[in-house]
Amino acid sequence: MTNNYPNFFIPGAAKSGTSTLHELLNFHPDICMSSEKEPYFWVRKDFDLYTKREKEWYNNLFNAKPNALKRGESTTAYMLFPGFIEAISTHLNPDELKFIFILRNPVKRAYSHYWYLKGIGSETLEFKPAVLNDIDEPPQMNTMLAEGKYKHYYQYGLYGKWLKPFYDQFNSNQIKVILFEDLKANPETVANSCFQFLGLSTLSDIPKIHSNKTVILKAPHLHRKWSILSQNTINFFRPTFKYFPRQLKDKFKKLDVTDIIPEKTNAAYPKLDPMDKQWLSSLYANDAKLLEQLTNQSFDHWFKTAEVK
Repeated sequence: MTNNYPNFFIPGAAKSGTSTLHELLNFHPDICMSSEKEPYFWVRKDFDLYTKREKEWYNNLFNAKPNALKRGESTTAYMLFPGFIEAISTHLNPDELKFIFILRNPVKRAYSHYWYLKGIGSETLEFKPAVLNDIDEPPQMNTMLAEGKYKHYYQYGLYGKWLKPFYDQFNSNQIKVILFEDLKANPETVANSCFQFLGLSTLSDIPKIHSNKTVILKAPHLHRKWSILSQNTINFFRPTFKYFPRQLKDKFKKLDVTDIIPEKTNAAYPKLDPMDKQWLSSLYANDAKLLEQLTNQSFDHWFKTAEVK
């Protein structure tokens, strides 16, 4: 047991506001969010296979506030990757853990996910073929793209399917579900509800934050090549990259080609075709019912929205 490990997680969902929530929660003086978002620590490999140095690296992600009462970590893969629940239940104190899920209309989430990857050069198919391409394949570490991203547009939105193991393993009072729409409309109210859930005081002054916005780049193919390079997936660098100092590697990975190739800020991705929206909504219908049973919340409004932006 290591006291500097997190005692709460934001396990998902991807493209649903987790980056914004991560930053908002870190604003609280009694919360230390990991300095690196999405470290994948609990699903990258078996905990017992980590070296002492690797465990120290993970611990150091929570050093910014050594006296923080709560330490949080956000990796959207945790919601659905195999092994996460078992790993944290074994190596952390499961009775003390809490989970905050932020969910978004699954159709909008899938479309945003698709355009996020298409906008940075990681997707070439049209939307429906892209969804069908891996519709029955749950993501895991070995399905990561060379540039360090994941597709699985449909699977990431099966909230009922992926939250059920959490409700089976943990008490319902350890799980909080918030909605992307509420975070966008009332960030201060949502943030304070999370603080209360974690047993902390509320704040009266919370900054407006909007992170990880989906963009379309002027040269997405260059962005993809740079992402592949920074993820250490080019064979030429693979034998030597492990010998680089970690600080140098971290700085290298944080470099972004958008610093050189500007974002195409005047471009917005097109609206989702109504037929595709209806098709995808029907695929999520049964899972939405399961989610309602788990959370005692209604999600009918997700499928009554006039359009997907």
